[in-house]
Amino acid sequence: MATSLPTEVEVFHRFLGEAIRDGGREMTVEESVAEFRAYQKELARFHEGLETSLDQARRGEAKPLDAEALKNEIRRELRDEGVTD
Repeated sequence: MATSLPTEVEVFHRFLGEAIRDGGREMTVEESVAEFRAYQKELARFHEGLETSLDQARRGEAKPLDAEALKNEIRRELRDEGVTD
């Protein structure tokens, strides 16, 4: 079964629906389009970074995330900067 990607107008429609639900009723048409364009740029940047990460994983350059080690590293950095719990 072939599926087609949504058109830009369909994606914009969905974007507007979510913006309105989230309190964006005060936006002008111009502001809505500008927000949508900014959203598209951010999404493209995310996809680019994701593709880079997937390429690294395919080359075997990825390793499992050690969440505890990451949390400890962040805690050390915050402590070194004088930020405490």
